[in-house]
Amino acid sequence: MSASLVRKGLELLGQETRGKSDMTVKRKVACGRTGTDRTGLRTTGKRGVKKQRQRLHAQKKKVKSTVKGKAVKSALEEYRKRQGTDHTEDNLRYMLGVSSQTESSITRQILNYNRGRKARDLPEEEKAKKEEKSVFSEKDFRTFEKEYFGNPQ
Repeated sequence: MSASLVRKGLELLGQETRGKSDMTVKRKVACGRTGTDRTGLRTTGKRGVKKQRQRLHAQKKKVKSTVKGKAVKSALEEYRKRQGTDHTEDNLRYMLGVSSQTESSITRQILNYNRGRKARDLPEEEKAKKEEKSVFSEKDFRTFEKEYFGNPQ
């Protein structure tokens, strides 16, 4: 490192420790000597320089923490905002707080109404099985057996 860089670094560190009051005095003195104003532009009597200085001064006042017009948010805030909340306790309190229960006939009626009119939505009806009665009696079976198979021994 060159000696000039070390000196400049020490001056900068010294300014930080001294405080801002010394820096403002140095700025005012420097501005008066060089013929420049606070924005760094030379002071001239030309038209448009005043507006240009105002525009530059307004740009410096803008919030620096924006990215294309959007404010930068902390990552923790974003995480907490997007974190899902657990509603089970509230739901349980609500469900247990409801003391009146509907009658079973009314619930069946509501379920039937909501089920729809399509064939697939209809409940399956149990068909009663009829007992098959034989046309032949037991006596007829025995006689048939004797005739067909012969005499049983």
